[in-house]
Amino acid sequence: MLRRVTSEKRFLVVGAGTMGNGYARMLADGRVPGAMLAGVVDIDGTKALELAGATGAPAFGDIETATVETGADAAYVATPDGLHRTPVEALARKGLAILVEKPLATTVEDAQAMVEAVNAAGVYAEVNYSNRWNPPFIEAMRSVESGEVGELRSFNVCLNNPMSSPRDRLSWSGGTTPAWFLMSHCLDLALWLGRKKAVTVYASGGRGELAGHGIETYDWIHAIVRYSDGADGVFESCWILPDSWPSGVEFSFKVIGTKGVIGIDTTYQNIAVTTERQRYPGTIQWAPARIQSFVRGIDGPGRTRVSFEDGLEVTKILVAIHRSLESGGVETV
Repeated sequence: MLRRVTSEKRFLVVGAGTMGNGYARMLADGRVPGAMLAGVVDIDGTKALELAGATGAPAFGDIETATVETGADAAYVATPDGLHRTPVEALARKGLAILVEKPLATTVEDAQAMVEAVNAAGVYAEVNYSNRWNPPFIEAMRSVESGEVGELRSFNVCLNNPMSSPRDRLSWSGGTTPAWFLMSHCLDLALWLGRKKAVTVYASGGRGELAGHGIETYDWIHAIVRYSDGADGVFESCWILPDSWPSGVEFSFKVIGTKGVIGIDTTYQNIAVTTERQRYPGTIQWAPARIQSFVRGIDGPGRTRVSFEDGLEVTKILVAIHRSLESGGVETV
């Protein structure tokens, strides 16, 4: 395989959907020091060509050809939630460092297989739980590590989107749920901040509104997660906020400790612009810092790393949540 001599890591973006578009453009625009876009891969040739045309990178229909022709060092996998395993295994065999979009997988079997694949190949690999680089959560971790809030006992987390997200921005939303797509972030933050082992979950949810738009998935999901030390968390993810919602997300996070409380709300971005409508332009931008951390980690692990093993733990919780939705009872993680 060709490896070009350059100080920048050459990235393939695998999957030309919403997330792939965003990250490919970010790499192509030079917003991640130490990284550049080498190529775009998608089995949908039209999507690959459209993104390639927008970024100036070559388009490919398969990983084999892309890795040979570009000499890529790393890849960002942005295929739909349940379709990460095949590209991850292929990239691991090619020896590329891998950043895979959350959740790692939608089955424990696939998640475990990916852990084994990257470990066997000896490649550097992370899951893109990017909120670990979101400035308010970095500050929360400082407070946790300092001990000022004590032992974390209770999480209460809400991460919701307007209906336009699954209806207009996510072509495969009927193949996932708001828990896989949104709640996975919440569960990972609880894992990162608390380092607690989940043991049981109870979940409930509702359907109907999205089905009216031809999207057969849950409108909302609530989950109660019990941890091995007696702590617990209440998590909410919803996909049916009104389209008039002035921000693209509703995100609130509260954790209660034995000595204090941390409260975070990233819904409103510290600025409001009101003309014909009210909006909150994004000011808290952390995606470039997250990718740069991954780039640094390839040559020497940095302080913050989202391992595939962490991704496996979150997948186990989410699988149990979806079992609970079906059974109506408490499920073991």
